[in-house]
Amino acid sequence: MSNDRIRYRLRSTDSQLSTDTDTFIKLNLEGSRRLLPKNEINETVDSTEIFNKERQSSKKYRVFGTIKPLASNVLFNLTGDQPTTSGDFSNSASYGWSVFNNEKFKKDPIDDFNDDTGQYSGLTYPQSYKKFLKEKDGWFGFYNPDVLLTGNCDFYTMEPKKERFSFKPTSNKKWELTLTYPFSADTTHFLVSGATFGGLKIVGRQTVSIGGRDRIAFSTPVRHNLKQGDLVFIEGLDPVTLDGYYRVTRTGLDNGTMRDYYFSVDIDPTNINSVNNTRLRRVLGGRQNGFQSRYYLRIFKKITTVNTSINNGIIESDDYEIYQAAFSQTVFNDEVCQFVFNEDVDVSNITDILNRPISEMFLTIVKTRDNDFFTPIQAGLDCGNVAGIFDFYPNIPDVRQLRDGPNGLPNYNDSPDPLTADVNINDDMFYGDIVEYNDYELIENVLGVVGHRFNTENRISNGITIGCGVSNGAKCIAGPRHEGYFYYPHHRIKIRDFSTYIEQGNANTVGIPDYAFDLGDGRWLWRDLLDIGVNDGQEETLNYPFLNGAHYTYQNFCFPVRRQDPYGQYDLYYGYEVDQNGGQLNYEPFDIVGVGITDNFDVNSAEDAC
Repeated sequence: MSNDRIRYRLRSTDSQLSTDTDTFIKLNLEGSRRLLPKNEINETVDSTEIFNKERQSSKKYRVFGTIKPLASNVLFNLTGDQPTTSGDFSNSASYGWSVFNNEKFKKDPIDDFNDDTGQYSGLTYPQSYKKFLKEKDGWFGFYNPDVLLTGNCDFYTMEPKKERFSFKPTSNKKWELTLTYPFSADTTHFLVSGATFGGLKIVGRQTVSIGGRDRIAFSTPVRHNLKQGDLVFIEGLDPVTLDGYYRVTRTGLDNGTMRDYYFSVDIDPTNINSVNNTRLRRVLGGRQNGFQSRYYLRIFKKITTVNTSINNGIIESDDYEIYQAAFSQTVFNDEVCQFVFNEDVDVSNITDILNRPISEMFLTIVKTRDNDFFTPIQAGLDCGNVAGIFDFYPNIPDVRQLRDGPNGLPNYNDSPDPLTADVNINDDMFYGDIVEYNDYELIENVLGVVGHRFNTENRISNGITIGCGVSNGAKCIAGPRHEGYFYYPHHRIKIRDFSTYIEQGNANTVGIPDYAFDLGDGRWLWRDLLDIGVNDGQEETLNYPFLNGAHYTYQNFCFPVRRQDPYGQYDLYYGYEVDQNGGQLNYEPFDIVGVGITDNFDVNSAEDAC
């Protein structure tokens, strides 16, 4: 059956002079694929092997995670804003201790009605803040004292307010982020280097009872990393004849506490006059050919450069972005924020202090001064509260002892020298921690970490009087208040693991790494850098996701901001001070003091040294 629905009319039908013409179109058809010959297989590809090869060879990392802040404003400013003339309070105002001296708080028609006079006597200043100062979700503030006003349930936070500790992006940055790695060592600091020899500083001594005999326990400002039976070399004793090798008979005190900071050796405490110049070095491998540990402060260097701008309230950066995580907050209703570094971090050409490929980098967080609301950020070490630590002013930078204001004030110890007096995110180097390293075991043992300390400028103001109620203003001084806050700035991101086994080789050994330790007798010692995903006895296998040629490191960081002296152990707590004549030097309000929690039963026991 023919299909006559489609008809073509040729030009030759137009007239006798018309002819049919051919039409040509220049069209070139090319293909980029070809069919494989049938029944011919050139090569078998193992996708798992290729993936693992690419993963092991990649030195690029994508860093992102969450930050969960844990902070409180338990240390308030002294002065600040007052209620408006109409008696209104505002969430944008800055309130300090002085707000409770306002008549809004002193007039209390409920508690202070005098039946005899028929009038309201009002509250004194101490009565007002003791009545109206409240805590909500770990933050201190107050409610509107006038219960008859609309919005009397609104909570107004004291300064420093909650917003000043938040990681949530705003027009004023509260924290800065960067990535760092261990770059160099400070071997000259007082803690690790003396005038004639190096070693970890011994700061104190205490008499303990071991086996029924009095023996000496030495204290160190940071963890000593010793255990019972370890060999130590102690140098700089007085008298010098006692210098030498000793076995650690016990760690800690008689009640079993402070094991990380005290260690005992077989020395009669009556034979020692002083430990002013005393230092220790842990010894591995025996007395004759043993290896003595060396101690140093690690300095971290910035990997990325922060270049941040604000656009519509959102932090935009060439290096990282930070934003509030959706529907996420802590148990104290603080916002949980997520961060992501936009660019790949390439560590292929980076080596650490010991010339090894880096196995760790750090998320470094630095507090901003918030338009000079806070004092300069000081760097110190988190030290133990041990005997003798106060005796070496100003050489031990205990972060809990760092303070503001001029030295020489009555009733206050002077501040020690900080590691860094003014830490800034624009710095290229940061103090990281203090470590011990021994060539016999090839491991850096962290003995103490660096903390950053700050206060508010308002709290260190001198001569402020608040609600004194006496004529002699010298007895009403409400400042300065030296106690501030501190936090740990460096948070470890482990990117490789070293083997738990020490390898040994000689000139005939193939594959000795560049960072191997030369024993000087034709032998080398080293620890292998493990492949990612390989477990060599570690508690947790390092196995980050690998995608698009980069390793994706995701971690949750809990970020507490602590007060320096919550229990009044470091002479920073502000309370009543009494002069020689019994007069009151400082006036209320004094800072809130913490209440220590103790066990109702003994849980510590001394090590058996017999």
